[in-house]
Amino acid sequence: MGNSLFAIVMLLALVVLVLIFAVIALARQIGILHTRLAPAGALMTTAGPKVGQQAPVLSLVDIKGAPLTIGGPTKKAKLLMFVSPTCPICKDLVPMAVSMAKSEKLELVFGSDGGQTAKHEDYIKRMKIEDYPYVVSMDLGMKFEVGKLPYAVLLDEKGVLRSKGLVNSREHLESLVNAMQSGYESVQEYLVKQEHVFEEAVVSKKPVIGHQAVIGEKA
Repeated sequence: MGNSLFAIVMLLALVVLVLIFAVIALARQIGILHTRLAPAGALMTTAGPKVGQQAPVLSLVDIKGAPLTIGGPTKKAKLLMFVSPTCPICKDLVPMAVSMAKSEKLELVFGSDGGQTAKHEDYIKRMKIEDYPYVVSMDLGMKFEVGKLPYAVLLDEKGVLRSKGLVNSREHLESLVNAMQSGYESVQEYLVKQEHVFEEAVVSKKPVIGHQAVIGEKA
């Protein structure tokens, strides 16, 4: 009887140990999967001015008749947000862009590609963006070769194009700022670089330093 009880206890202890090791292994795999899942960044297009180059300088007039210069040196980085009154996704992105511009201390400018002025004025009131420059200009969109909306372009204080792409969430907008701060053209480029470093480390069996670092700490 005593031997049978001892055997049962030992068997249960073995099962518990196996379960503990299984949970640890599963947690490790989940951690690896989490670190290697790509964050959703703005979809950068190849058309238009290249990232890292000086953006074209345009002298425009906003919808209120005030002069506005796009490109060239400025006191703050400038976020160009291309929207349209007929774009359903833009409706959600506009307040996100306003919020991010405030938190990141960016100069925010809205751009659209034409149409009746009255529709744009009504759109500005509905979206409550009267305090921000709003440019109705085909030329602006053509210079940056904007094909689809919503589209965003981020220029630094020197007027250099630091990031651009299609955006449909705050995460996409934030990825533009992250790309500018890190020195990478996009989150995708950062991930490719980190994946390359990780693979080299695995091959050489060296510890990967900073593989899980947040974008913003360029290797």
